[in-house]
Amino acid sequence: MIEKINFRDQVKELLLKKMRQGIINPEKSISLASLARELDVSVTPIREALTQLQTSGIVEAIPNRGFFIPELNSSEAENLYELVVSLESLAIRNSSFSDKIIKKLEASNRVFKNAKDEIQRINADIDFHNVLTSNYKNPMALKILADLKTRIFFYEVEFMSKIENYSNSDTEHEQIIDHIKNNNLEKACEVLKDNWIKVLKLQ
Repeated sequence: MIEKINFRDQVKELLLKKMRQGIINPEKSISLASLARELDVSVTPIREALTQLQTSGIVEAIPNRGFFIPELNSSEAENLYELVVSLESLAIRNSSFSDKIIKKLEASNRVFKNAKDEIQRINADIDFHNVLTSNYKNPMALKILADLKTRIFFYEVEFMSKIENYSNSDTEHEQIIDHIKNNNLEKACEVLKDNWIKVLKLQ
């Protein structure tokens, strides 16, 4: 149940949460009627929220069929990961990292290392990267990053499902943290790139 205020934004956040939990999957129709019953709202704010997500490239509308999570493809993956690497590297180069931020990064990496399944690992990994860019003073770039990572989530599901694919990710996170501690942000960006781009090699 949601509060009956600002329906569209609340519905949008709930839809994003369902995606991050693996409840809404690619190529399956998103039922407006079912969501309306579940959330106890009309279909109007749900359609508005999905239209916003369509603008961000997270869902697509197919005439006479409804809204869907787009199917995955290698070309889109290359574009998505390239953009995320570029924006996160820009954020790192233009951020200051306090002891508090570094401790948050270390804590996020511990959560990642102890994750029990791929959904937990993906969300923990995304949380780590969100902390990494949290001190960047460009809200527009951070909004774009958030949208990109929501779409990337579905590619990460395939990557994180195999333990051998993420076995070095926590070590790469540690390397990023160490380079930040040593104020070597360029090295941190190099490891960051490797950390993201290795997914593309598995497509």
